[in-house]
Amino acid sequence: MILPTESLARQSRHLAMAAPQFQSVELYSNGVDPSGKPSPSSSSSRTSSRFSPSASSFLYNARVAIALAPSALFLLSLGGIPVVATLSLGLIVAYFLDSFNLKHAAFFLVWFSLVASQIALLFSGGLAAFPSWPLFLFAFGLCSLAIFLIGVWASIQFRWMILENASVVTALERLLFACTPIVASIVWTWAAVASVGMNHAAYYLMCFSCLFYWLFSIPRRSSFRSRLEGHFHGGEIPDDALILGQLEGCIHTLVLLFLPVLFRVGSHHSVTFSSATFICDLLLLFFVPFLFQLYASTNGALWWITKNVNELHRIRIVNGAIGLVVVVICLEVRVVFHSFGRYLHVPPPLNYILVTVAMLGSAAGAGSFAVGMIGDAFSSAAFSVLAVLVGIAGAIVVGFPFL
Repeated sequence: MILPTESLARQSRHLAMAAPQFQSVELYSNGVDPSGKPSPSSSSSRTSSRFSPSASSFLYNARVAIALAPSALFLLSLGGIPVVATLSLGLIVAYFLDSFNLKHAAFFLVWFSLVASQIALLFSGGLAAFPSWPLFLFAFGLCSLAIFLIGVWASIQFRWMILENASVVTALERLLFACTPIVASIVWTWAAVASVGMNHAAYYLMCFSCLFYWLFSIPRRSSFRSRLEGHFHGGEIPDDALILGQLEGCIHTLVLLFLPVLFRVGSHHSVTFSSATFICDLLLLFFVPFLFQLYASTNGALWWITKNVNELHRIRIVNGAIGLVVVVICLEVRVVFHSFGRYLHVPPPLNYILVTVAMLGSAAGAGSFAVGMIGDAFSSAAFSVLAVLVGIAGAIVVGFPFL
């Protein structure tokens, strides 16, 4: 069919008018104005993407800050004005260098500032309080290691470092997680001893070790490896994707269990095994972290031993029962009958039996609930009966009147 001449001319004029409109829409979709200027939406989107968190950034700044920020403040207070002035001046200059996009210069200046602050700490007299050279060298080495970890933490904050040296930042992340719980627990204990004295220093170390074990030793995925669950078979994270390996898990376990005990023996060597109270202290310093680790195994803390769920459950039940009995007996000797014996209104030996029933029953119920053994009707009924028995025993031993 042949179209009339007027309709052909009208259609050609319509196509000629429509063509620039399609070109304009296409240019705007690419972020370019028809006049050649970038569109406002594209510039704002580029700005927001430039300052938005990157997928390759370090994910665990909060937990590292919990450990290292108070440690840094303690070292600054230990060094005084020379350390504060040296570090502040270096970081200010590094900030300006980074603002002028001199990234490598800023990186090296951060490390130079940390080294200079360590030298200033050495000559400031903050470590002069140690009477012997071995203690002085140990304190200086501990401060150096803490400052080194702060430098490692600062290094993995540089975006160019992450993009250009992926294997290096992965190793630095592993080094940070491997050393921070040990160093931070010792520095925190040092600060606590400087504040409140040496009498219960081993218990401070035990508490800090448990805290940092929970923050750093629970298996976590690396910030700089693939985060897509689809890359893992069945959604299970392989060992290579974790920050720490089996060696670090074993070392952290040994430090958690034995460092408070060794510190107690070393700091009170003159009265070692001189009384039942001291022996109970040693048992508590070992078995309380031991029970804590068994609870942490519900979150994967013992993955380096075995990944069999049934084996881990048996380990928790058997070792947890032994640990609970030891801890309850030691608490009775060390705390209950030593400090609160005057408040027990039942004569011996019945008071020992009732206190043991109350404390051991409470510990058994709490432990069963923590490891997830109370889930069906029978276990709930047994837990209720145990709670009633514990309440009755506790009421009798403290002299609660019964009508």
